[in-house]
Amino acid sequence: MKLLPLLLSFAFVGNALTATPQTPGEIEARIHKEGGRAVIKDLEANESAFEEILSHIDSGDGAWLKVALLLKPFSDAGTAEGLDYAVARALPNAPVRVLSLIGHGFDLDYVCTSPFNEPEPGVAESYERKTLGALASVREPHLKVLAAECAKRVKLPSPGPNYSLKRTAADGLR
Repeated sequence: MKLLPLLLSFAFVGNALTATPQTPGEIEARIHKEGGRAVIKDLEANESAFEEILSHIDSGDGAWLKVALLLKPFSDAGTAEGLDYAVARALPNAPVRVLSLIGHGFDLDYVCTSPFNEPEPGVAESYERKTLGALASVREPHLKVLAAECAKRVKLPSPGPNYSLKRTAADGLR
């Protein structure tokens, strides 16, 4: 019987990251206490917790963007891409905050892009329209040039005269 409380305590400690709700302050405290690598390792083990954090980062809230900034140096390829895409999806909501992260852990090439893998029809176009509008509204002199460069990268390629939405197996699609 003495073993049960011990097992339950290990289960609780091992699932500390999955307790909801998580606040940016709680995650930041864990990063400072346990280290960013340990937090990233937990996130890799619990995809739903990581997805929840990414959805908060998408909002463009400053506290959540700080979490992204704190996690970024410890991320590997998969978690780095998730963080980059979440920060990119925050662009329409908080262009000044997001642009301020460029060069401070986040790269223009990975943030100023269409942050979707195989989006549903219209999703990338809607993102492009909202993001270009948000970037055009940036008035801070030190960010205007960066906003213009970001806008060039966010803009989707326009289809040429021979562009067709219909693709065949010969195009490499099945």
